[in-house]
Amino acid sequence: MPWEKSYDEAEVLESAMLAFWTQGYQGTSIADLVLATGLNRGSLYAGFGNKRDLFLRALKHYDQSYRVGFLMKLRQDRAPRDTILATFDAIARGNDTMPGGCLMVNSAMELAPHDDEIAALIEDSMGQVEAFFVDCLAQDNLENRTEAQITETAKVLQGLMVGLLVMTRANRESPSIGAILAQVRNLLA
Repeated sequence: MPWEKSYDEAEVLESAMLAFWTQGYQGTSIADLVLATGLNRGSLYAGFGNKRDLFLRALKHYDQSYRVGFLMKLRQDRAPRDTILATFDAIARGNDTMPGGCLMVNSAMELAPHDDEIAALIEDSMGQVEAFFVDCLAQDNLENRTEAQITETAKVLQGLMVGLLVMTRANRESPSIGAILAQVRNLLA
């Protein structure tokens, strides 16, 4: 009889994603993934391939569920400038039920220098964040900034966001967090 999956793929990806997010790729073993997902090794391999394949799918799941969902939620019923400020404020506050930082940023530091496919996925995701900032800034162009100035400001915002994500992962009480938020407000003033 052929193998049939008897699990919810989205739930498995969510569980694997949380394991990778918490422990990093290198720090997460197959045994950790078995424990996190509730699947046995055979089912993991049959359904998701090897650890790297599962990680890629979990990273894509993260991107769609957390980056896209997070930004879309913040965008609802807010002015563009307020959306940017809300994005940074939400990152600074963090979520006690989730690992700190950002799985994309964590993976960029851990894996992107050694894996072109993961680097490309991360670059695409970061490019989407920059495009989000460009769109917000273009809609809220009270200063009549040029397209080049909007793009440059979006790049700076993206860099500040990455820095904030790293700082919140390392220490949610870091005084650098307030300084980053102040810089964002200054950029948008």
